[in-house]
Amino acid sequence: MTKEQFKELETRAKAGDAVAQYDLGVAYQRGDAVKADVKRAVHWWKKSADAGYGLAEYNLGVAYHRGIGVKEDSKLAAEYYTRAAEKHFGPAEYNLGFCYYNGTGVERDPKRALYWWNVALSHGFKKAGEAIGKFAARLMQAEEDREKEKKEQNS
Repeated sequence: MTKEQFKELETRAKAGDAVAQYDLGVAYQRGDAVKADVKRAVHWWKKSADAGYGLAEYNLGVAYHRGIGVKEDSKLAAEYYTRAAEKHFGPAEYNLGFCYYNGTGVERDPKRALYWWNVALSHGFKKAGEAIGKFAARLMQAEEDREKEKKEQNS
């Protein structure tokens, strides 16, 4: 991106264009035609997310989840993932599944984790299929362990 393109993007972002705000945040994140500054990136993503733009909500979820440009906050991460997931954004649905599986920022709920992974898969996010497969394998292993323990107790 040229400096001129950056200035044009910045003008649109300042005028309230949610997509331009998101893109400006990405430019700051990457250091595209400007010095990289993740705090400024987060600033613009917040503006975009406040306008309801799903990609910005997802990026904020990642930022809060990992503490990138903001203090790590698992509750806010889950909140932003939820907002983006409700807009059918596969990566957010996938990450939200892990939030529920691990109890990160939300109460642990493996059934809701499975729900969100299935939703992500239905929206074409193939990586969710791996999570579902591993989840199923853990369930099967737990069942086998219970049966083995039961047999040992009865012997």
